[in-house]
Amino acid sequence: MECNVGLTEQKVRVLAGLAIIGVGAYYNIKALSAIGVIPIVTGMLRYCPVNQAVGYNGCTGEQHRVKSAVL
Repeated sequence: MECNVGLTEQKVRVLAGLAIIGVGAYYNIKALSAIGVIPIVTGMLRYCPVNQAVGYNGCTGEQHRVKSAVL
């Protein structure tokens, strides 16, 4: 899996996922809470199959090296 989620997008995805889970928990909507896990996982992995399908790569050269150094 090649990095295609940039650092800023990663942070936005994780925060959005947490917000979706919070709203789902507040209103007791289990399906919404389950859907909130998706942006968290794609943000943490820094890989999104939808980004790959549409040909978008938000992971620029320097950001790609950061992920490689971590792994």
